[in-house]
Amino acid sequence: MNSNRGQYNDSPLYNMKTNKRAERKRPAPQVQPQDQGWAQAQPQQPGVAQGMKRHVFLSVVLSFVLPVLFLVALIIPVNELRWAFLAVTALTVLSMWILGAFVRSARNTLTVVYVALAVVIGLALFINQQSPEALRAIAAQNPPSAVQQDQQALLNAMPTETPEPTTDPASLISEAQKRLNGFFDAWGKNQIQEILKYCSPAWINATSAPTNVLFQNLSGNLPLDWQVEADSGSDASASRVITVKAHFQDGADISQYRLNVRMVKTNDVWYVDPNSLDMVPVNEAAEQQASVQNSMVINTTKAPTVTADPNAPKIVVYYNKEGKGKYYHADKICPAVASQWWPLEEFSFDLINSQEYKNLLPCQKCGAPARPSVTQ
Repeated sequence: MNSNRGQYNDSPLYNMKTNKRAERKRPAPQVQPQDQGWAQAQPQQPGVAQGMKRHVFLSVVLSFVLPVLFLVALIIPVNELRWAFLAVTALTVLSMWILGAFVRSARNTLTVVYVALAVVIGLALFINQQSPEALRAIAAQNPPSAVQQDQQALLNAMPTETPEPTTDPASLISEAQKRLNGFFDAWGKNQIQEILKYCSPAWINATSAPTNVLFQNLSGNLPLDWQVEADSGSDASASRVITVKAHFQDGADISQYRLNVRMVKTNDVWYVDPNSLDMVPVNEAAEQQASVQNSMVINTTKAPTVTADPNAPKIVVYYNKEGKGKYYHADKICPAVASQWWPLEEFSFDLINSQEYKNLLPCQKCGAPARPSVTQ
């Protein structure tokens, strides 16, 4: 019996039963809420929203007042507004750090932003101080010294030269020359209808098919450049002769010619007489040689005084008899005439109004004397 009881105590079922009994009698251990107590014991840091609720005035200044003041101070160039912005910004940022408003990251961000805005306003203040208005105000507050006043008085006492008025070269060109330039410009572009606008109405009325005539006479040679050498009349005259030297292109050849163009006035407008467009070849070498000879003669002898008085002493003039020239000249080798016609034929100037010479015009290139008036 006893031996059997000991074996029963060692069986698993017996131990299980006793363990259950022990657990029923043993009190359950109480777990201390350490985590909850630590969490409740730690103070919670205020967030941005809580900081704004606790510091309403700073929030309004930082979010609304300072941005508006920055824009106003930047747009309106008044130094007082800009200094006010800098002062309010510095006071507000300093208060934010002293009071510990908002979380640290928000304070850092706001500080960086408003420091940048303060730098912008500081630059605006510096630029405004260098403006002309500010410099004049500083000069008005600081009157010049006695030495500077004396120097300014000496400068004011020195005579100043009045610059001579400049004259526009275009204003020196006569109306006839302007019209002639328009004629040559249209000629160089081979615009026959445009050329016709500058032609004399009398010539147009006396010519059948003037457009065809202009095309036949002018289209072969086109002027590349031209310059006025002489003008025999004035705007008060009814007609005048303008001497022009120009380069003409005929196919692949380029030659230089001289033209004595007759201009006529109709209804106060100058026109070109196409009948006077005779082109005389220009010999540059011969003209230069003649110019040298003339200069030598002028330097050694005194040129006679040429007058238009028919009772004056006998004067000799020259004209191109063989070439049927339209001008009389004061020089028998006048550069206005092609060298092939040199020397020119001479005649007495007192015969200038005779039947043979009455249609000749004075050459302006060599300074031929003006035709005397015929007394009735």
